[in-house]
Amino acid sequence: MTTPPRFVRALDLLDRTGPSLSSGVAALDDLVGELRGGSSYLFYDAGGFLHGLVPPLMVRATIQGKVAYMNNTDYYSEKTLVQPDRLAFYAKREGLDPESVLSRIYFVAAYNELRQEKAVDALTRMMRQEEDTRLVVIHNLARFIPGAKDRKKAIESLNRSLAPLWQLAAERSIVVVITVHASRVERRSVPRPSGSHMLWHLANVIVFFREPDAGGPVQATLVKHPTKPTPQSVELFQGGEPLMGRVTPSFTQVYQELVERLRRDFVPMMRDARHREAFEALLREAWDRERAAMSNSEVVLLLDALNLMANVHNKGQLAQLKGRVEEIEERLARLEAR
Repeated sequence: MTTPPRFVRALDLLDRTGPSLSSGVAALDDLVGELRGGSSYLFYDAGGFLHGLVPPLMVRATIQGKVAYMNNTDYYSEKTLVQPDRLAFYAKREGLDPESVLSRIYFVAAYNELRQEKAVDALTRMMRQEEDTRLVVIHNLARFIPGAKDRKKAIESLNRSLAPLWQLAAERSIVVVITVHASRVERRSVPRPSGSHMLWHLANVIVFFREPDAGGPVQATLVKHPTKPTPQSVELFQGGEPLMGRVTPSFTQVYQELVERLRRDFVPMMRDARHREAFEALLREAWDRERAAMSNSEVVLLLDALNLMANVHNKGQLAQLKGRVEEIEERLARLEAR
């Protein structure tokens, strides 16, 4: 006698997913639940909010395992790479070693629609080797569709790029986060995400992030979810403060803020006046003068406090030695004149 096939409910499959991952924003976790292994999340916005949400999410995922990151960007007109210094900043905020966090993130990049499939193939091969991968971030997936010469081919390339990643992630219970821009912005309704119909159907959860016109928190709207009613919206707060959407600041802005903070909190605490004077000399003679070189160095923020103190101390010692040498030279000149 043949045993009849046993049908499996979709909710049973949902309960058997892998480890969950917090987004780091309590209100967002309440809205969609924690990010679950084997599920795909489509996040889209009309500004730069997701640039601030993705890096800390990647850092937290490294606690559980590896992170795969795919960047889709037009290298010549727009750079949207996740900078190492930003990852290091969030690592330190989480109490993690930046170097250890960066060693757990591997990535590929596609600079046009023709390279997307090759980039996905390379990332998929790396994912099969890195069996402890817990998160895949596909950033700005639909980047090349608006300017494509053949829109149909660009969408087909996007779909072919998405399918193998989605399948492997589902097999291994890996969280997939895909980011795109809104197709068009409408203040009174929720816009559709850019991309393809396949992207919409494969995503288990879809969230739209609307940034305020002037001040206030970002609004997250749940557009699609397997178990929750949609649409529903919440305002995002983090640490008791509104979570604002911010484009990654320029190096000059970060540099100036850091110098002001050091002058306020670091310099006054130094007991030796020579060290305080050396700080200003270092700023004047090295940092300000070589700002362009530092902005392109991509140095990870590792042991920065120790290195800073060592540099200031060395600068103070050099200034003292220089003063002694000048004094000796002046004495020798007077003796020679006699």
